[in-house]
Amino acid sequence: MKLAENQRDAIKAPPSLHPFIDVTRCIGCGSCAAACPEKNVLGLVNMKAALLQPDHCVGHGKCEAACPVGAITLVLGAADNGVEIPVTDEFFQTRVPGVYVAGELRGIGLIRNSMLQGMECIEAIAARSGRRNGEYDVVIIGAGPAGLGATLQASAKKLRYLTLEQSDIGGTILKYPRRKVVMTAPLDLPGYGKFFFRDVIKEDLLAEWQKIIAQTGVSIQTKTRVEKILPAENGLEVIAEGKRYKTRNVVLALGRRGTPRQLGVPSEHLPKVIYQLDDPREFAGRRCLVVGGGDSAIECALMLTEAGAHVALSYRQQNLARAKPRNRQMIEAAISQRRLRALMPSVVKEITAATVRLEMNGVEKSLPNDHVFIMAGGVMPFEFLQKIGIEMRTLYGEPMPGRRAA
Repeated sequence: MKLAENQRDAIKAPPSLHPFIDVTRCIGCGSCAAACPEKNVLGLVNMKAALLQPDHCVGHGKCEAACPVGAITLVLGAADNGVEIPVTDEFFQTRVPGVYVAGELRGIGLIRNSMLQGMECIEAIAARSGRRNGEYDVVIIGAGPAGLGATLQASAKKLRYLTLEQSDIGGTILKYPRRKVVMTAPLDLPGYGKFFFRDVIKEDLLAEWQKIIAQTGVSIQTKTRVEKILPAENGLEVIAEGKRYKTRNVVLALGRRGTPRQLGVPSEHLPKVIYQLDDPREFAGRRCLVVGGGDSAIECALMLTEAGAHVALSYRQQNLARAKPRNRQMIEAAISQRRLRALMPSVVKEITAATVRLEMNGVEKSLPNDHVFIMAGGVMPFEFLQKIGIEMRTLYGEPMPGRRAA
């Protein structure tokens, strides 16, 4: 039933980490489905494992570890939806000696997996450390999940570390709307112990991270933007806010979004155009258009609606197959109850001070409008990575180098 519904709605495997099932090796034991923490993601179809609800998969990796015959491999990207990631070896090191990448920048979405990869990255660095040169053994750039995991592990390994974050503790998560539910899983953290969460709202997660930092005593330097990473004698030099730091290694624990993706339409520069929703209550009674079809766009539209805004949702596709099932159900209910308006498929053509011009099925339509929320994801920091010399690779349903089974 679930498989048929998803095939009908053209819901495909996510570009993030998900299982590829080799049906020629599968013995139909069902251990993968039993191990998956998410409900009804995996199941048996004709006595073979199948991905019943691909949009439910968040990359726990339990299925791969549970399969007794190695029929499951976690992969990134899909044949028709590639994911670009830095080229690294099995120890997370890029082709620039001493520069490592962990977490979201490598396509890892789940908070637990990002933290774990940050920890594993430091383990690899500590195992390679010999004669200590430079001011630091490692400079960690970013204080999101991967950066925090790397910082905790660096402290536990007694490395000389420096963690720099351009914003504040939490990284990309800080940009999430108020009370957004994020997903994670239990993990043992160095110097702290069990980190036990599954579904948790943004504010509670950030509060827990502050508790972890206070208890472990790790140091994170916030409001410090890294400008350059340069080769130096016996290592690297990190330049941030005009200061120079000598180090043997650098861990890039950056988010993938970088700067918000723009539509490239006339008058997108107007102050009414917004790329991040902080407090939906500010827009009560206002006419808002939300552009996008992913979870961020749907959550933005729902929160604005709940806050009393008059909301329309514009998306270029006919359905919202990219979004999580819970979000789809909530937005569909809001649409059917006429609490918000769906404009699908539609494309924004122009933004003016008082209107938005859309094209729907070849017909142009002008909507009275106060605010436009563009929730179309972000652009990776390609220029920054290119200047460092990091090579990128696009994966189309391929295993990620260096990832360990859960």
